[in-house]
Amino acid sequence: MKRSTLAALAACVLLAACGKDGNEGKGGGPATGPNTSGTVTTPSATTPSVPTAPPTAPPTTAPRSGGGGGDEEPIRIPAQFTLRGGKLRPQSVSVPAFLAIDFSVRNLDAIPRLVTLRADRTYRLRISARGRAARLVPGQRAGTYPVVVAGGGLAVLVSGGEPGP
Repeated sequence: MKRSTLAALAACVLLAACGKDGNEGKGGGPATGPNTSGTVTTPSATTPSVPTAPPTAPPTTAPRSGGGGGDEEPIRIPAQFTLRGGKLRPQSVSVPAFLAIDFSVRNLDAIPRLVTLRADRTYRLRISARGRAARLVPGQRAGTYPVVVAGGGLAVLVSGGEPGP
């Protein structure tokens, strides 16, 4: 048997031995029977030989290979726009401040387009006809940043708000 099973069995036996009998609560105290010392003895034939050592804790899992903290991918918040007829939809996308932005534009037009995000610096996406382009933009301070389509549409990226359109 496993140690944990044996320890559970020992706990059950101890609980059963310490349980109430029908005479408790009647007459002010527990009945002790013919033994006047107040101790209860149990015959050794009914007590199984169970080790009383506490169960051992399961082994902890070792850290994954490849290093400790810091090797995780940073949080990226999507900021997705769709381009149709030279205009961007939605007109505004909000992202939390200081988190990396996965800035992407899908071009539904039959001609290639150039889209520019003017944030801490200028980020340009050249999008082929019926294509998609994306760029990871570092987190930005709270503010409103224009997203401009060359020759047409305008939208904004709002940093410092709740994510979404």
